[in-house]
Amino acid sequence: QKKADTTASSARSTSGNDLPWYNFFTKSDPAYDDYMATEWGFEKREDSQLFEKLSLEGAQAGLSWKTILTKREAYRTTFHNFDIKKVAKMKESDVEEILATEVSGPDVIVRHRGKIESVINNAKCIQKMRKGELRESGQSFGEWLWSFVDDKPILNSWECSRDMPSKTAESEAMSKALRKRGFRFVGPTTCYSMMQSCGFVIDHPVNTEQWVAAKTVLENREGGYHQRR
Repeated sequence: QKKADTTASSARSTSGNDLPWYNFFTKSDPAYDDYMATEWGFEKREDSQLFEKLSLEGAQAGLSWKTILTKREAYRTTFHNFDIKKVAKMKESDVEEILATEVSGPDVIVRHRGKIESVINNAKCIQKMRKGELRESGQSFGEWLWSFVDDKPILNSWECSRDMPSKTAESEAMSKALRKRGFRFVGPTTCYSMMQSCGFVIDHPVNTEQWVAAKTVLENREGGYHQRR
């Protein structure tokens, strides 16, 4: 996930009894391990998928990804499975109802007014884009986001996890463009985390089992990919 999670001195592949390279922050948590093994770095393009991930990464700001992952189903319930049209229609009364929830735990989202309001605000921004520039260009919101990497995943070759950046030129450009259009909680680090998790960039350390598997998929990908050393 974010830079704070990537401080191990070296990466290990999954072989024999070795643990996957990301074990130093997942701590063998089953749900977290499953997320890293089956979701992180896998290509996602649907508007709702990317809206969800951008929203959850924004919610993570100042917290751990494990906290948000534990509450992911609660976020999906609260925000209509991240149906952009439905979220855009949510009102201040909905925000107040969320904030008034007294229970705690995995069944409720983080009660932070700014973050909650940002999800609704960002859905409205997407709707505005759909009615304007996206209609004119013939793009979906997902296609617009993917244009920041020229519509091709970037396969990085970090020697170890500590080499991973917290932001890149692409995430800074994406953040700037989103903020220009009124989006909130979309800083360059948040954007980069979304890009990592949704397959815009492949950041498994080089030559780990996960990196090799990702490279094999990309080599057979229609449309190609970028490789950086």
